[in-house]
Amino acid sequence: MTDRGVIYCATTSDQYLEAALISAIALRQLEPLLPITIITDRPGICNFPVGDYGITPRFLRPDELGERGPFLSRAVKTQLARFSPYEETLFLDVDILPIRSIDALWGYLDQGDFAMVRDRNPTVALCDHIAQEEIDYTLRILPGCTPHFNSGVMLWRNTLENQRLFRTWHNEWQAFGRQDQLALVRALHGTGRSIVSLPTTYNTSPMDAAPLLLQDVEVQLLHFWGGVVTAGEFPLLAKKYYPEVVRVVGERMGWGERSDMVIKQVVTH
Repeated sequence: MTDRGVIYCATTSDQYLEAALISAIALRQLEPLLPITIITDRPGICNFPVGDYGITPRFLRPDELGERGPFLSRAVKTQLARFSPYEETLFLDVDILPIRSIDALWGYLDQGDFAMVRDRNPTVALCDHIAQEEIDYTLRILPGCTPHFNSGVMLWRNTLENQRLFRTWHNEWQAFGRQDQLALVRALHGTGRSIVSLPTTYNTSPMDAAPLLLQDVEVQLLHFWGGVVTAGEFPLLAKKYYPEVVRVVGERMGWGERSDMVIKQVVTH
């Protein structure tokens, strides 16, 4: 295994692959030597010279994917420990845009072997984007004050305990087969694991980043959640920071010009 690296998961549609390529190449500009792997089932990655950017594709076999469905990416995400080639792994959702070096992030593994940022809804009781039946199910197991983490950025070391955590997470996710974060909360409870809490600057929305930037706080990773990838808007948002990266990926992936006016319609909450 390579000592340290970043992984992305791009499945289901080429929009996810496109976003992963933009994010990964942006990261490459900030971290010239850091290994990067894109885990994917999309044949379109063969049309892109990923090797020129030091990016390794890791194709998912049909037997690794299981039954396809609208939440396939979460089925893979909850099993990432199986697919990462690294001893120390940083996972980034494809709608994460790196804007500053993440070199200091690895030091948080000195405090523990799994690290994440608390979600904007920081406790289970405050979750409002997950089906009520799963919230009710979780609250029967755990108190509402239980910490709730955002799985868009995850940092972990390859240990037997973390392998068990991912297996438990996948099993918990299968109970409802939709969102993954409450399943992770239940898995953490079931395995007795604790999480190192990362600073918000490693996983924050543009809206939440604005007051931080006004205070000269350096934000490392912007998270454009809210469906911007499936809406085809992630390239337009990333273009503000990495116009050349977006142009190159767009030409290779074959999407046409999109009006910059769309950006004004995006709610980046």
